[in-house]
Order: sequence, then C-alpha cells, then structure tokens
Amino acid sequence: MSSPLPLGNPEGPYTQSRIGVVTLATPNSMFVDVGGTVIEVAFVLPFTATAASPPAAGTVVQLIRQDASWVAVGRVVGAGSNSVLNPSFEVSVPGTFPASWFSADVSGASQAAVVDITDAPEGDLAVRVYSGQASVHYLYSSPIAVNSGEVWSLSAFVGGDYSGGVNTADAALVGLWFANSTNLYPTTSSADTVVVTSVDVPQYPPFRTIFGNVTAPVSGYIRVALRSTLAAGQALVWDQVIARRV
Repeated sequence: MSSPLPLGNPEGPYTQSRIGVVTLATPNSMFVDVGGTVIEVAFVLPFTATAASPPAAGTVVQLIRQDASWVAVGRVVGAGSNSVLNPSFEVSVPGTFPASWFSADVSGASQAAVVDITDAPEGDLAVRVYSGQASVHYLYSSPIAVNSGEVWSLSAFVGGDYSGGVNTADAALVGLWFANSTNLYPTTSSADTVVVTSVDVPQYPPFRTIFGNVTAPVSGYIRVALRSTLAAGQALVWDQVIARRV
C-alpha cells in the first residue's frame, strides 16, 4: 500500500514506507510520484555495484523515510502503476463531485462530494458518500482496459463518518465489467464482482484498508466501484483507490 506505515513508536520519530512511480532518474537523484505528489529521493546503491544505474521512468519503487530523508530501496516486482484516474481525488475541488468518477444509486439516494480533511491517507482530499436514508451507492472509476483471465489487485482506504451514531455502515470494492469505454452502470457485460467487503466500518480516524484480487471474466473494461451501504444519516469517506494488474 502507499499509506504511511509506522514501524516504531507512532508518538515519536518513526520510519514510513511508501510505494511510488519514478518520473525522472539520474545517477545522483530520483524523482518519484507518490499519490500525485512528486518528491526527490535518494536511492540505494548495491555494495557490489561500481556505478549508479538509475531505473527508468515508470518503474514502481519502494520508499522509506527516516526523519526528513526519503530513500528508494528497490524496485517492486509484479506490480505496475496505478490505473485509476484521480485515485485520491486530488484533481478535484472540495464540495464538488470528484473528477474522472461516476456514481449510481443501487437503492435509496446518496450524494458523493470531495472533502478536505486533515487525516486523509493520501494528500489533502478524500470523497464522502452520504445518505439521508438507507441506501446502497456505487462510486466508480473511469474505465480500465482488461483482457479475460487477467488478475487485478484492488485496494482503498475507507472510514466511517457517523456524527456520534452507531458504526454500522458497510464498505466494499466491486469490479464492474463493460463491453466498451462509454457504457455506464448498469449497462454491464458481466455480473458485478464483489472483491472484498468490510462490515461495520469504524469512525475515522484511523482509516481502514480494504483490498483483494479479481480475475476479469471477460475482455473489455473494468471500473472499480466503491460500494457504500448506509443507514439514514451515515457516511463513508474513501481515499487512495488503487488498481494494478498482478
């Protein structure tokens, strides 16, 4: 995951781990896109190497931070770049519907809007799905081309927003399948695939991570859906949605 991972005392200095994508590398420095923010990092030179060999742009790398210093420790094998557009909703304006995303009310009526929160797992923004009545809502991504039989890894952060009420909202990652890049839900080419479900999501912070793999049943397109199952007056807050081919 690309979320900070405390390895020591969370109340004091501790190491963080992130995953990012190289945008530019030279023998002396490297620039890595982490959740939409490009940072300059150092990188590890193997003890037996005689010269620096920086990775190509687009390489997925693992980063660690100690104090103020970020270091790339190696290439992540078996994972490509994130295929979700606007995955952490940073390319959006607070109070508006998130850019490059779509919504569908499966039942009831819900509203999705970008919010600026201090505890967002990635960046400053997240998206809040709220309902004034019992409802099931899909917030789903732009289309991603897939071939039948491909395995995709999906993940997201989610937290409840209950205003002091009971913590009973459920979250799920769902694969929606389409024959072309223009069809919208419910005009699908195969049955929806529930990848993972998280029941009784607790009040944030902290956020809960949900993840799982899905196999494409048909060739065409997948749209990653964030399913919010809400009682009246409940909301779920989502952030950092990832889809990578395994």
